[in-house]
Amino acid sequence: MALHPTREFAREFEAETGRLLRHRFWWFLASVGVLYVVFRSLWMIVFGVFATSRAVGGGFGALADNAMTAVRFGSIGAAIVGLLTILDIAAIAGAGVWAARRRLEPAEQFGLTQGLIVLLGLTHIAAMILLGSLGFPWVAMLLHIAACVFLPWTPRQALRPIAVIIAVNAVAVLLLGDGSWTARGIFVGLSLFAAVPGLLVSLVRHSRRAETFGVRMMQARYGQMKRELFDARRIHEALFPRPIQSGPLRFEYRYQPMLQIGGDYLYARFSPPIAGGLPAFNILLMDVTGHGIAAALTVNRLYGEVERLFAEDPHAGPGDVLLALNRYVHLTLANHSIYVTALCIRVDQERDTLEYASGGHPPAFLCDGAGNLHQLDSTSFVLGAAAGSDFDPAVRTHPFGPGDTLIAYTDGALECRNQLGRMLGVAGLSRLVGAARAQRAPSSSACFADTVIRAVETHRHGKPEDDTLVVEITRTAESHPSENGVDRVRQTSPMTV
Repeated sequence: MALHPTREFAREFEAETGRLLRHRFWWFLASVGVLYVVFRSLWMIVFGVFATSRAVGGGFGALADNAMTAVRFGSIGAAIVGLLTILDIAAIAGAGVWAARRRLEPAEQFGLTQGLIVLLGLTHIAAMILLGSLGFPWVAMLLHIAACVFLPWTPRQALRPIAVIIAVNAVAVLLLGDGSWTARGIFVGLSLFAAVPGLLVSLVRHSRRAETFGVRMMQARYGQMKRELFDARRIHEALFPRPIQSGPLRFEYRYQPMLQIGGDYLYARFSPPIAGGLPAFNILLMDVTGHGIAAALTVNRLYGEVERLFAEDPHAGPGDVLLALNRYVHLTLANHSIYVTALCIRVDQERDTLEYASGGHPPAFLCDGAGNLHQLDSTSFVLGAAAGSDFDPAVRTHPFGPGDTLIAYTDGALECRNQLGRMLGVAGLSRLVGAARAQRAPSSSACFADTVIRAVETHRHGKPEDDTLVVEITRTAESHPSENGVDRVRQTSPMTV
Protein backbone atom coordinates (compact mmCIF):
# COMPACT_ATOMS: atom_id res chain seq x y z
CA MET A 1 0.00 0.00 0.00
CA ALA A 2 1.41 3.39 -1.04
CA LEU A 3 2.05 5.95 1.67
CA HIS A 4 0.74 9.49 1.63
CA PRO A 5 3.65 11.85 0.81
CA THR A 6 3.39 13.53 4.25
CA ARG A 7 3.40 10.18 6.04
CA GLU A 8 6.28 8.96 3.90
CA PHE A 9 8.25 12.10 4.73
CA ALA A 10 7.53 11.65 8.45
CA ARG A 11 8.58 8.01 8.34
CA GLU A 12 11.84 8.73 6.50
CA PHE A 13 12.60 11.70 8.76
CA GLU A 14 11.97 9.59 11.84
CA ALA A 15 14.31 6.89 10.52
CA GLU A 16 17.05 9.45 9.88
CA THR A 17 16.49 10.92 13.36
CA GLY A 18 17.00 7.47 14.87
CA ARG A 19 20.26 6.98 12.98
CA LEU A 20 21.45 10.44 14.00
CA LEU A 21 20.51 9.82 17.62
CA ARG A 22 22.49 6.57 17.76
CA HIS A 23 25.49 8.28 16.20
CA ARG A 24 25.45 11.29 18.55
CA PHE A 25 24.43 9.47 21.72
CA TRP A 26 28.03 8.75 22.76
CA TRP A 27 29.13 12.32 22.08
CA PHE A 28 26.26 13.42 24.27
CA LEU A 29 27.33 11.13 27.15
CA ALA A 30 30.97 12.22 26.92
CA SER A 31 30.15 15.94 26.79
CA VAL A 32 27.62 15.76 29.62
CA GLY A 33 30.02 13.71 31.77
CA VAL A 34 32.88 16.16 31.28
CA LEU A 35 30.72 19.23 31.78
CA TYR A 36 29.08 17.80 34.86
CA VAL A 37 32.32 16.84 36.60
CA VAL A 38 33.98 20.17 35.76
CA PHE A 39 31.00 22.30 36.78
CA ARG A 40 30.32 20.35 39.98
CA SER A 41 33.98 20.50 41.05
CA LEU A 42 34.34 24.22 40.30
CA TRP A 43 31.06 24.95 41.97
CA MET A 44 32.00 23.17 45.18
CA ILE A 45 35.49 24.76 45.25
CA VAL A 46 34.19 28.27 44.61
CA PHE A 47 31.42 27.89 47.15
CA GLY A 48 33.82 26.47 49.74
CA VAL A 49 36.39 29.25 49.26
CA PHE A 50 33.64 31.88 49.40
CA ALA A 51 32.12 30.46 52.59
CA THR A 52 35.54 30.10 54.27
CA SER A 53 36.64 33.63 53.36
CA ARG A 54 33.43 35.07 54.72
CA ALA A 55 33.85 33.20 58.00
CA VAL A 56 37.56 34.00 58.53
CA GLY A 57 37.44 37.57 57.25
CA GLY A 58 34.46 38.50 59.40
CA GLY A 59 35.95 37.26 62.67
CA PHE A 60 34.04 35.41 65.34
CA GLY A 61 30.86 37.40 64.73
CA ALA A 62 30.79 36.58 61.05
CA LEU A 63 31.60 32.96 61.84
CA ALA A 64 28.63 32.87 64.20
CA ASP A 65 26.39 34.49 61.54
CA ASN A 66 27.46 31.84 59.04
CA ALA A 67 27.17 28.92 61.39
CA MET A 68 24.34 27.38 59.41
CA THR A 69 26.37 27.61 56.18
CA ALA A 70 29.39 26.09 57.88
CA VAL A 71 27.25 23.20 59.14
CA ARG A 72 25.76 22.62 55.71
CA PHE A 73 29.18 22.70 54.14
CA GLY A 74 30.64 20.51 56.85
CA SER A 75 31.92 17.01 56.51
CA ILE A 76 28.46 15.48 56.44
CA GLY A 77 27.17 17.87 53.76
CA ALA A 78 30.32 17.45 51.70
CA ALA A 79 30.01 13.69 51.96
CA ILE A 80 26.40 13.79 50.78
CA VAL A 81 27.26 16.08 47.86
CA GLY A 82 30.12 13.75 46.99
CA LEU A 83 27.74 10.78 47.00
CA LEU A 84 25.36 12.65 44.71
CA THR A 85 28.24 13.37 42.36
CA ILE A 86 29.23 9.70 42.33
CA LEU A 87 25.58 8.79 41.71
CA ASP A 88 25.44 11.13 38.72
CA ILE A 89 28.67 9.80 37.22
CA ALA A 90 27.40 6.25 37.76
CA ALA A 91 24.14 7.18 36.03
CA ILE A 92 26.05 8.55 33.02
CA ALA A 93 28.22 5.43 32.83
CA GLY A 94 25.22 3.17 33.34
CA ALA A 95 23.36 4.83 30.50
CA GLY A 96 26.36 4.13 28.24
CA VAL A 97 26.56 0.48 29.32
CA TRP A 98 22.80 0.03 28.88
CA ALA A 99 22.88 1.49 25.38
CA ALA A 100 25.94 -0.57 24.41
CA ARG A 101 24.47 -3.90 25.52
CA ARG A 102 21.19 -3.62 23.69
CA ARG A 103 20.06 -1.90 20.51
CA LEU A 104 17.64 0.71 21.75
CA GLU A 105 14.76 1.98 19.67
CA PRO A 106 14.73 5.76 19.00
CA ALA A 107 11.90 6.25 21.50
CA GLU A 108 13.88 4.39 24.18
CA GLN A 109 16.99 6.45 23.49
CA PHE A 110 15.04 9.68 23.67
CA GLY A 111 13.56 8.58 26.98
CA LEU A 112 17.01 7.58 28.27
CA THR A 113 18.61 10.93 27.39
CA GLN A 114 15.70 12.93 28.80
CA GLY A 115 15.70 10.88 32.00
CA LEU A 116 19.45 11.37 32.39
CA ILE A 117 19.15 15.16 32.12
CA VAL A 118 16.31 15.15 34.68
CA LEU A 119 18.37 13.00 37.10
CA LEU A 120 21.42 15.26 36.83
CA GLY A 121 19.27 18.35 37.32
CA LEU A 122 17.50 16.95 40.38
CA THR A 123 20.72 15.84 42.09
CA HIS A 124 22.14 19.31 41.48
CA ILE A 125 19.08 20.83 43.14
CA ALA A 126 19.55 18.44 46.08
CA ALA A 127 23.18 19.55 46.38
CA MET A 128 22.11 23.22 46.36
CA ILE A 129 19.64 22.48 49.13
CA LEU A 130 22.41 20.95 51.27
CA LEU A 131 24.71 23.90 50.58
CA GLY A 132 22.00 26.50 51.13
CA SER A 133 22.43 28.09 47.71
CA LEU A 134 19.03 27.58 46.10
CA GLY A 135 18.33 29.92 43.21
CA PHE A 136 18.77 29.86 39.45
CA PRO A 137 19.49 26.29 38.13
CA TRP A 138 22.35 27.39 35.94
CA VAL A 139 24.19 24.02 35.93
CA ALA A 140 21.00 22.25 34.80
CA MET A 141 20.60 24.90 32.10
CA LEU A 142 24.13 24.29 30.78
CA LEU A 143 23.58 20.54 30.74
CA HIS A 144 20.28 21.05 28.91
CA ILE A 145 21.97 23.26 26.29
CA ALA A 146 24.64 20.61 25.74
CA ALA A 147 21.97 17.97 25.23
CA CYS A 148 20.11 20.18 22.71
CA VAL A 149 23.36 20.79 20.80
CA PHE A 150 24.29 17.12 20.45
CA LEU A 151 20.92 15.37 20.28
CA PRO A 152 18.29 15.72 17.50
CA TRP A 153 15.60 16.81 19.92
CA THR A 154 12.47 18.55 18.78
CA PRO A 155 11.42 21.60 20.84
CA ARG A 156 8.76 19.47 22.54
CA GLN A 157 11.28 16.77 23.45
CA ALA A 158 13.70 19.43 24.70
CA LEU A 159 11.03 21.05 26.88
CA ARG A 160 10.12 17.95 28.90
CA PRO A 161 13.29 17.46 30.99
CA ILE A 162 13.96 21.13 31.69
CA ALA A 163 10.30 21.66 32.63
CA VAL A 164 10.58 18.98 35.33
CA ILE A 165 13.81 20.50 36.67
CA ILE A 166 12.37 24.05 36.73
CA ALA A 167 9.23 22.86 38.53
CA VAL A 168 11.19 20.98 41.24
CA ASN A 169 13.57 23.93 41.65
CA ALA A 170 10.63 26.33 42.04
CA VAL A 171 9.08 24.18 44.79
CA ALA A 172 12.46 23.92 46.59
CA VAL A 173 13.07 27.67 46.40
CA LEU A 174 9.58 28.50 47.71
CA LEU A 175 9.69 26.01 50.57
CA LEU A 176 13.37 25.92 51.56
CA GLY A 177 14.93 29.07 50.14
CA ASP A 178 16.21 32.04 52.16
CA GLY A 179 14.89 35.58 51.96
CA SER A 180 11.42 37.04 51.66
CA TRP A 181 8.61 35.56 49.62
CA THR A 182 9.07 38.33 47.10
CA ALA A 183 12.71 37.40 46.62
CA ARG A 184 11.80 33.75 46.31
CA GLY A 185 9.14 34.58 43.73
CA ILE A 186 11.69 36.54 41.72
CA PHE A 187 14.06 33.57 41.75
CA VAL A 188 11.24 31.26 40.62
CA GLY A 189 10.36 33.64 37.76
CA LEU A 190 13.98 33.93 36.68
CA SER A 191 14.40 30.15 36.72
CA LEU A 192 11.86 29.89 33.89
CA PHE A 193 14.48 31.40 31.57
CA ALA A 194 16.66 28.33 32.14
CA ALA A 195 14.60 26.60 29.42
CA VAL A 196 14.98 29.36 26.82
CA PRO A 197 18.54 28.77 25.48
CA GLY A 198 18.09 25.03 25.00
CA LEU A 199 14.66 25.44 23.40
CA LEU A 200 16.02 28.01 20.95
CA VAL A 201 18.92 25.71 20.05
CA SER A 202 16.61 22.74 19.47
CA LEU A 203 14.13 24.86 17.47
CA VAL A 204 16.78 26.23 15.13
CA ARG A 205 18.55 22.91 14.67
CA HIS A 206 15.34 20.94 14.16
CA SER A 207 13.97 23.45 11.64
CA ARG A 208 17.19 23.48 9.63
CA ARG A 209 17.47 19.71 9.72
CA ALA A 210 13.87 19.26 8.59
CA GLU A 211 14.35 21.76 5.77
CA THR A 212 17.62 20.16 4.63
CA PHE A 213 16.09 16.70 4.81
CA GLY A 214 13.06 17.85 2.83
CA VAL A 215 15.22 19.28 0.04
CA ARG A 216 17.41 16.18 -0.01
CA MET A 217 14.39 13.89 -0.09
CA MET A 218 12.74 15.87 -2.88
CA GLN A 219 15.94 15.73 -4.93
CA ALA A 220 16.17 11.97 -4.42
CA ARG A 221 12.50 11.47 -5.31
CA TYR A 222 12.84 13.72 -8.35
CA GLY A 223 15.83 11.73 -9.60
CA GLN A 224 14.00 8.47 -8.99
CA MET A 225 10.88 9.75 -10.76
CA LYS A 226 12.92 10.92 -13.75
CA ARG A 227 14.45 7.48 -14.10
CA GLU A 228 11.05 5.82 -13.75
CA LEU A 229 9.48 8.19 -16.26
CA PHE A 230 12.29 7.53 -18.71
CA ASP A 231 11.68 3.79 -18.42
CA ALA A 232 7.91 4.32 -18.59
CA ARG A 233 8.25 6.41 -21.76
CA ARG A 234 10.45 3.78 -23.35
CA ILE A 235 7.88 1.08 -22.56
CA HIS A 236 4.97 3.33 -23.56
CA GLU A 237 6.43 4.27 -26.93
CA ALA A 238 7.33 0.63 -27.59
CA LEU A 239 3.57 0.08 -27.94
CA PHE A 240 3.47 2.43 -30.93
CA PRO A 241 3.63 0.84 -34.41
CA ARG A 242 6.58 1.03 -36.74
CA PRO A 243 6.30 3.45 -39.69
CA ILE A 244 5.99 2.16 -43.25
CA GLN A 245 8.37 4.19 -45.40
CA SER A 246 8.31 2.23 -48.65
CA GLY A 247 5.80 0.42 -50.80
CA PRO A 248 2.37 1.30 -52.18
CA LEU A 249 1.03 2.39 -48.78
CA ARG A 250 3.14 4.57 -46.56
CA PHE A 251 2.51 5.41 -42.95
CA GLU A 252 4.30 8.01 -40.81
CA TYR A 253 3.62 9.76 -37.52
CA ARG A 254 5.19 12.22 -35.10
CA TYR A 255 4.49 12.23 -31.38
CA GLN A 256 5.31 14.99 -28.86
CA PRO A 257 3.95 14.36 -25.33
CA MET A 258 3.45 17.46 -23.18
CA LEU A 259 5.25 15.65 -20.36
CA GLN A 260 7.61 12.69 -20.65
CA ILE A 261 4.67 10.38 -21.29
CA GLY A 262 1.12 11.23 -22.26
CA GLY A 263 -2.37 10.12 -23.20
CA ASP A 264 -2.18 10.07 -27.00
CA TYR A 265 -1.85 6.70 -28.66
CA LEU A 266 -1.76 5.18 -32.13
CA TYR A 267 -2.52 1.57 -32.99
CA ALA A 268 -1.94 0.17 -36.48
CA ARG A 269 -2.08 -3.23 -38.15
CA PHE A 270 -2.86 -4.99 -41.41
CA SER A 271 -5.80 -7.34 -41.56
CA PRO A 272 -5.16 -10.76 -43.11
CA PRO A 273 -5.76 -10.63 -46.90
CA ILE A 274 -8.95 -12.17 -48.29
CA ALA A 275 -8.72 -14.50 -51.29
CA GLY A 276 -5.15 -13.48 -52.04
CA GLY A 277 -5.92 -9.76 -52.29
CA LEU A 278 -4.11 -6.86 -50.65
CA PRO A 279 -4.54 -6.59 -46.88
CA ALA A 280 -6.61 -3.78 -45.42
CA PHE A 281 -4.73 -1.31 -43.25
CA ASN A 282 -6.27 -0.34 -39.88
CA ILE A 283 -5.27 2.52 -37.62
CA LEU A 284 -6.81 3.70 -34.38
CA LEU A 285 -5.90 7.15 -33.07
CA MET A 286 -6.88 7.77 -29.43
CA ASP A 287 -6.64 10.71 -27.04
CA VAL A 288 -7.34 10.11 -23.35
CA THR A 289 -8.50 12.96 -21.13
CA GLY A 290 -5.70 14.24 -18.92
CA HIS A 291 -1.94 14.16 -19.22
CA GLY A 292 1.12 12.47 -17.83
CA ILE A 293 1.29 9.22 -15.92
CA ALA A 294 -2.45 8.80 -15.29
CA ALA A 295 -3.27 9.20 -18.99
CA ALA A 296 -0.44 6.84 -19.99
CA LEU A 297 -1.75 4.16 -17.61
CA THR A 298 -5.18 4.50 -19.24
CA VAL A 299 -3.59 4.13 -22.67
CA ASN A 300 -1.99 0.86 -21.59
CA ARG A 301 -5.40 -0.46 -20.54
CA LEU A 302 -6.91 0.56 -23.88
CA TYR A 303 -4.01 -1.04 -25.76
CA GLY A 304 -4.79 -4.39 -24.17
CA GLU A 305 -8.47 -4.06 -25.07
CA VAL A 306 -7.68 -3.15 -28.69
CA GLU A 307 -5.30 -6.09 -28.96
CA ARG A 308 -8.07 -8.37 -27.71
CA LEU A 309 -10.58 -6.95 -30.21
CA PHE A 310 -8.39 -7.54 -33.24
CA ALA A 311 -7.22 -10.92 -31.96
CA GLU A 312 -10.85 -12.07 -31.79
CA ASP A 313 -11.82 -10.44 -35.08
CA PRO A 314 -8.88 -9.47 -37.35
CA HIS A 315 -11.34 -8.02 -39.89
CA ALA A 316 -13.19 -5.81 -37.41
CA GLY A 317 -14.33 -2.59 -39.06
CA PRO A 318 -14.19 0.94 -37.60
CA GLY A 319 -17.79 0.73 -36.39
CA ASP A 320 -17.20 -2.55 -34.56
CA VAL A 321 -14.03 -1.21 -32.92
CA LEU A 322 -15.65 2.02 -31.71
CA LEU A 323 -18.73 0.19 -30.39
CA ALA A 324 -16.57 -2.20 -28.36
CA LEU A 325 -14.28 0.55 -27.08
CA ASN A 326 -17.20 2.78 -26.11
CA ARG A 327 -18.68 -0.03 -24.04
CA TYR A 328 -15.31 -0.66 -22.38
CA VAL A 329 -14.68 3.02 -21.58
CA HIS A 330 -18.26 3.55 -20.35
CA LEU A 331 -18.13 0.55 -18.01
CA THR A 332 -14.58 0.91 -16.66
CA LEU A 333 -13.34 4.50 -17.07
CA ALA A 334 -16.26 6.92 -17.29
CA ASN A 335 -17.06 6.53 -13.57
CA HIS A 336 -13.58 8.02 -12.97
CA SER A 337 -14.38 10.94 -15.33
CA ILE A 338 -12.03 9.53 -17.95
CA TYR A 339 -13.18 9.70 -21.57
CA VAL A 340 -11.52 9.03 -24.89
CA THR A 341 -11.70 10.54 -28.35
CA ALA A 342 -10.94 8.03 -31.08
CA LEU A 343 -10.58 7.94 -34.84
CA CYS A 344 -10.68 4.47 -36.38
CA ILE A 345 -9.74 4.13 -40.06
CA ARG A 346 -9.68 1.17 -42.41
CA VAL A 347 -7.92 1.58 -45.77
CA ASP A 348 -9.08 -0.96 -48.35
CA GLN A 349 -6.33 -1.15 -50.98
CA GLU A 350 -8.38 -3.43 -53.23
CA ARG A 351 -11.39 -1.10 -53.53
CA ASP A 352 -9.44 2.18 -53.08
CA THR A 353 -11.69 3.28 -50.22
CA LEU A 354 -11.26 4.65 -46.75
CA GLU A 355 -13.80 3.66 -44.13
CA TYR A 356 -13.79 5.61 -40.86
CA ALA A 357 -15.68 6.32 -37.66
CA SER A 358 -14.79 9.12 -35.25
CA GLY A 359 -15.86 9.33 -31.63
CA GLY A 360 -15.53 13.04 -30.80
CA HIS A 361 -12.08 13.25 -32.42
CA PRO A 362 -10.82 16.37 -34.22
CA PRO A 363 -11.53 16.28 -37.99
CA ALA A 364 -8.96 14.61 -40.21
CA PHE A 365 -7.97 15.92 -43.64
CA LEU A 366 -7.92 13.92 -46.85
CA CYS A 367 -5.90 15.39 -49.72
CA ASP A 368 -6.85 13.70 -53.01
CA GLY A 369 -4.64 13.40 -56.05
CA ALA A 370 -6.37 16.36 -57.72
CA GLY A 371 -5.29 18.70 -54.92
CA ASN A 372 -8.71 18.93 -53.20
CA LEU A 373 -8.87 18.95 -49.40
CA HIS A 374 -11.70 17.04 -47.69
CA GLN A 375 -12.50 17.33 -44.01
CA LEU A 376 -13.50 14.10 -42.22
CA ASP A 377 -15.60 15.29 -39.29
CA SER A 378 -16.53 13.41 -36.14
CA THR A 379 -19.32 10.88 -36.59
CA SER A 380 -20.32 10.19 -32.98
CA PHE A 381 -19.90 11.02 -29.29
CA VAL A 382 -16.74 10.91 -27.22
CA LEU A 383 -16.19 7.33 -26.07
CA GLY A 384 -17.72 6.67 -22.67
CA ALA A 385 -20.26 9.50 -22.76
CA ALA A 386 -23.15 7.33 -24.03
CA ALA A 387 -24.08 3.79 -23.12
CA GLY A 388 -25.10 0.85 -25.27
CA SER A 389 -27.66 1.60 -27.95
CA ASP A 390 -27.30 5.37 -27.46
CA PHE A 391 -23.92 5.21 -29.16
CA ASP A 392 -23.94 5.04 -32.95
CA PRO A 393 -20.52 5.09 -34.65
CA ALA A 394 -22.12 6.21 -37.96
CA VAL A 395 -19.40 4.78 -40.18
CA ARG A 396 -18.59 6.70 -43.36
CA THR A 397 -16.75 5.75 -46.53
CA HIS A 398 -14.63 7.95 -48.79
CA PRO A 399 -12.59 7.25 -51.93
CA PHE A 400 -8.90 6.82 -51.16
CA GLY A 401 -6.84 5.91 -54.18
CA PRO A 402 -3.29 6.32 -55.50
CA GLY A 403 -1.85 9.77 -54.81
CA ASP A 404 -4.21 10.46 -51.89
CA THR A 405 -2.98 11.39 -48.41
CA LEU A 406 -4.74 11.37 -45.04
CA ILE A 407 -3.64 13.63 -42.18
CA ALA A 408 -5.00 12.85 -38.70
CA TYR A 409 -3.98 14.36 -35.38
CA THR A 410 -4.93 14.91 -31.75
CA ASP A 411 -6.22 18.16 -30.27
CA GLY A 412 -2.76 19.26 -29.15
CA ALA A 413 -2.19 20.40 -32.75
CA LEU A 414 -5.37 22.50 -32.71
CA GLU A 415 -5.18 24.04 -29.27
CA CYS A 416 -1.65 25.44 -29.35
CA ARG A 417 -1.77 29.19 -28.67
CA ASN A 418 0.33 32.08 -29.93
CA GLN A 419 1.42 35.15 -27.97
CA LEU A 420 -2.07 36.65 -28.31
CA GLY A 421 -3.69 33.52 -26.91
CA ARG A 422 -5.22 32.49 -30.25
CA MET A 423 -5.41 28.81 -31.06
CA LEU A 424 -4.32 27.42 -34.39
CA GLY A 425 -7.72 25.77 -34.76
CA VAL A 426 -9.20 23.56 -37.46
CA ALA A 427 -9.25 26.39 -40.02
CA GLY A 428 -5.60 27.25 -39.43
CA LEU A 429 -4.53 23.63 -39.64
CA SER A 430 -6.61 23.18 -42.80
CA ARG A 431 -4.86 26.11 -44.48
CA LEU A 432 -1.50 24.75 -43.39
CA VAL A 433 -2.16 21.28 -44.82
CA GLY A 434 -3.54 22.75 -48.06
CA ALA A 435 -0.52 24.99 -48.54
CA ALA A 436 1.91 22.15 -47.81
CA ARG A 437 0.05 19.92 -50.28
CA ALA A 438 0.25 22.55 -53.01
CA GLN A 439 3.98 23.03 -52.52
CA ARG A 440 4.80 19.33 -52.38
CA ALA A 441 6.24 17.79 -55.50
CA PRO A 442 4.50 14.58 -56.70
CA SER A 443 7.65 12.51 -56.21
CA SER A 444 8.64 14.16 -52.95
CA SER A 445 9.25 11.98 -49.92
CA ALA A 446 8.68 14.86 -47.48
CA CYS A 447 6.51 13.97 -44.50
CA PHE A 448 3.34 15.97 -43.84
CA ALA A 449 3.57 15.02 -40.18
CA ASP A 450 6.88 16.88 -39.92
CA THR A 451 5.36 19.92 -41.59
CA VAL A 452 2.42 20.00 -39.18
CA ILE A 453 4.66 19.55 -36.13
CA ARG A 454 6.93 22.40 -37.25
CA ALA A 455 3.92 24.65 -37.85
CA VAL A 456 2.53 23.85 -34.41
CA GLU A 457 5.88 24.67 -32.79
CA THR A 458 6.11 27.93 -34.76
CA HIS A 459 2.58 28.98 -33.77
CA ARG A 460 2.88 27.92 -30.13
CA HIS A 461 4.13 30.42 -27.56
CA GLY A 462 5.60 28.90 -24.42
CA LYS A 463 5.51 25.32 -23.28
CA PRO A 464 3.12 22.71 -24.76
CA GLU A 465 -0.25 22.54 -23.02
CA ASP A 466 -1.27 19.18 -24.46
CA ASP A 467 0.12 16.08 -26.14
CA THR A 468 0.46 16.28 -29.92
CA LEU A 469 0.27 13.32 -32.29
CA VAL A 470 0.17 13.74 -36.09
CA VAL A 471 -0.39 10.78 -38.45
CA GLU A 472 0.01 10.56 -42.23
CA ILE A 473 -1.19 7.76 -44.54
CA THR A 474 -0.28 8.03 -48.22
CA ARG A 475 -1.23 5.90 -51.24
CA THR A 476 1.61 6.15 -53.72
CA ALA A 477 1.26 6.08 -57.50
CA GLU A 478 2.34 2.42 -57.45
CA SER A 479 -0.41 1.38 -55.07
CA HIS A 480 -2.03 -1.06 -57.47
CA PRO A 481 -0.43 -4.50 -57.51
CA SER A 482 1.86 -5.45 -60.33
CA GLU A 483 1.26 -8.48 -62.50
CA ASN A 484 3.93 -10.57 -60.80
CA GLY A 485 2.33 -9.93 -57.42
CA VAL A 486 5.45 -8.54 -55.76
CA ASP A 487 3.56 -5.69 -54.15
CA ARG A 488 0.80 -8.00 -52.98
CA VAL A 489 3.23 -10.16 -51.11
CA ARG A 490 4.95 -7.18 -49.48
CA GLN A 491 2.02 -6.44 -47.14
CA THR A 492 0.15 -9.69 -46.65
CA SER A 493 0.85 -10.20 -42.96
CA PRO A 494 -0.36 -8.14 -39.99
CA MET A 495 1.97 -5.46 -38.62
CA THR A 496 3.84 -6.17 -35.45
CA VAL A 497 4.02 -3.33 -32.95
